[in-house]
Amino acid sequence: MIVRNFTDSDINEASKIANLVWGDLYVNESKELQKIIYDFTLKYYYLNKAFSFALDDGGVKGLVFASSKTDKNNSVENFKTEIQLLSNNDKMTAFNLLDYVENTGKEVKAAMNENDLMMGLFISIQKGGGKMLLSKLVETAKENGIKNIYLWTDTTCDYDYYQKNKFTLVKEIENQVNNKKINTLIFKKEIQKE
Repeated sequence: MIVRNFTDSDINEASKIANLVWGDLYVNESKELQKIIYDFTLKYYYLNKAFSFALDDGGVKGLVFASSKTDKNNSVENFKTEIQLLSNNDKMTAFNLLDYVENTGKEVKAAMNENDLMMGLFISIQKGGGKMLLSKLVETAKENGIKNIYLWTDTTCDYDYYQKNKFTLVKEIENQVNNKKINTLIFKKEIQKE
């Protein structure tokens, strides 16, 4: 099991992992919308190749993506184009998710400084893999003079994991996502103090 830089060619395998991890969240949506959501989420957060890593064990078993406050790509425009062929109900679900992701990202970026990172995506299906990915990200952040790593998660995820790994809760926000009430949590990890 190794941690290496994530590459564009890893997107399809990573999308399958996202489906395994998040499948229950979109169980009521069409398979087509599910695939678009998983692919979009990966592409949306895959902004900075220097801070994007894959856990490889004969295939992608996990990933972590982090980026600076100013990193951008064209994933939102592509997403809006892709969903045009979906049913109106699926389009509403997609736009609701997009609003949630973008608004939450703005909340995180408002807390960040220029020399901080936002960990946008973190998935592992391999026991111990999450620890390896997080260690690689922290090591790379230290080497690049990053002071803090921020992230957002919500109460549908294993958010206790972050507190166990020395992230501190910065803010909690109540949200409505696809007619479900969830709390969004923003965490921060100070890198230079480790």
